[in-house]
This record gives sequence, C-alpha cells and structure tokens, in this order.
Amino acid sequence: MSKVGRNDPCPCGSGKKFKRCCLERVEAEQRAERLRAEAERAEGGLDEVDEFVETLEHARAVLEESQIVEQVDRLSEAVLRGIEAGRFDEADATARQLMAAFPDEPLGFERLAQVQEARGQPEAAAEEYRRGVALMDELGEGHYCDCCRARMVKAIRRLDPDRPAPALLRDPQ
Repeated sequence: MSKVGRNDPCPCGSGKKFKRCCLERVEAEQRAERLRAEAERAEGGLDEVDEFVETLEHARAVLEESQIVEQVDRLSEAVLRGIEAGRFDEADATARQLMAAFPDEPLGFERLAQVQEARGQPEAAAEEYRRGVALMDELGEGHYCDCCRARMVKAIRRLDPDRPAPALLRDPQ
C-alpha cells in the first residue's frame, strides 16, 4: 500500500482528510513501535521504557478518541438514513440517543434539527440549531470546526428570519 498523504482521504473511510482523522493515532502507533524496538535493544534504560509507556498511553487515548468519533459518525449517519427513508420517529430517537451518549457533541443538535426540518417544524429545528451553536460557543474554539458552526447559523437565519441569529464569526466557505 502506498503512503497516505496528510491531505489525502483517510483510509479508514470516514471521508475526512487523513490529517484530521487518523494521522495522530497512526503517528502515535509508529512512535510506540519505534520505542518498543529501542527498549528491546536497550539493556536497562528505564528512561526509554518510561517514554515508551507514556507514548503507549497516549496512543491508547488517541485510539479511544477515534472509537468515540466512529460511534458518533455511526449514529449521525443512521439519523440521516432515517430522514432520507422518511422514518422520522426512528431518526428522532437516534438523534436523541446521539445527544444522550455524547452531550458535548454539537452534531446531535444538528441532526435533531434536521429531523424537525424534515417533519416541517422550522421553529423547533431553529431552536435545536441554536442549542448546537450555544454548545459550540460554550466549548470554545478547537472543539468544532468553523464550517459546522457557520452551517448551523445559516440554517437558523433561513428557518427563523424574524429572530436574531447568533453571530456568524468565521465562515470558511
């Protein structure tokens, strides 16, 4: 298999760029493997072993985060499939499951808003988008991407033009 570039699609199939998906985990695994090999060659070297343990713990944390992202993606995609199939009750339940399992994930609010839009409930959808933007603002930069926040703000403006919408801030589009 050829080497995956940072800007190439991630080989895990998430649709994200490699650098925004699995790059950190892969690099951590490679560092852990190099350190393991070095530790085996070293006769004593507790410093190398300690560094290896730290790297291994970091790799485990990255793997755990990657598994969470996969669970969020799986639930999110199930909501979208439910909407597409017209199974709004099922999509609504899955969106609420996403929100309950991952309360700090704004995507749950966006998916629930999309269900409500599909049901023809623009006011309820705008409220969910507002809750998602408020969560993003509470979490602060680095916990979401600017395009996701901008997409939700634009949806609020479209669905509820009579009420003020949150500030757009940065719109990468």
